Amino acid sequence: MEMIIAGTMLGASLIILLLSVLVMLLTRKNLVEYTAKLTRSLDAMISGTGEIAFEEEKETLVGRIQVKMRQLYEIMKSQNEKGARDKRQIEEIVGSISHQVRTPVASLRMYHEFLEREGLPEERRREFVRAEERQLDKLEFLMKSMIKMSRLETGLIAVRPEWQRVYDLIFGAVCDAAVRAEKKEIDISTECSTELFAWYDRKWTQEALFNLLDNAVKYSPQGGRIRISAAATDYYVRICVEDQGCGIHEEALTDIFKRFYREPGNEDTEGLGIGLYLTRQIVNQEKGFVEVRSRKGEGAIFSLHLPLEKR
Repeated sequence: MEMIIAGTMLGASLIILLLSVLVMLLTRKNLVEYTAKLTRSLDAMISGTGEIAFEEEKETLVGRIQVKMRQLYEIMKSQNEKGARDKRQIEEIVGSISHQVRTPVASLRMYHEFLEREGLPEERRREFVRAEERQLDKLEFLMKSMIKMSRLETGLIAVRPEWQRVYDLIFGAVCDAAVRAEKKEIDISTECSTELFAWYDRKWTQEALFNLLDNAVKYSPQGGRIRISAAATDYYVRICVEDQGCGIHEEALTDIFKRFYREPGNEDTEGLGIGLYLTRQIVNQEKGFVEVRSRKGEGAIFSLHLPLEKR
């Protein structure tokens, strides 16, 4: 009897031992597979593979871990894409600035060489000095515009809309453009009720409107006319600046608001291609928008839309 019991216990022990070994082998196999799956996912994340076979839909330990891995991967992917966009944008900005600076710097160098020549007549010397001053003014304007653009884009300058009369905004912009308009004998007419109000930041919106008015003066012929009108629509106050200038090619209407854009054929006209970009940046921050209608040779109508309600 005792021998039978001893044999039974020995058999049970062997079975338990075999089961333990089997469990260990299965555990090792699962651990190897688990480690291999995680390693493949991590390798794919590091290499930036577009499609990664995550198993987060499965209710397993690997699946639960890969839920977090996918979240991490999406964050990393988003940051990498943003970094690439920022890098491209910086390269474009640097290239544009380099292009804008190159011409006045080259001109300054040339005028300086002329001024160093011996025997240069005094009248010619004064002409070159004035030319140098114009190029320096251009560089100063570029630097100021770049600072404004940078501060607006990074949020260092906050646009703070207030409920204000639109007439005051138009009056201020017209006063700023009056000197240039008088030189070209351009007549500026306005049509705006003194009872018309909108939400806008006085300082920055006046600059945005001045940019439109300044462009209208620059591209209008000698003795031309510019008309400014303002009226309320359903949700906005629309301020229109209509000129009799050279107009804009239809295919360029979306490009003119890009930073440093100059329409082909207008390179000789004074400007840096920043004004319209700044105008749109300012008005967008006020929850408004800018639009343009034009055809080449038929003038242009630029419109600022300022909110009638605080947003």
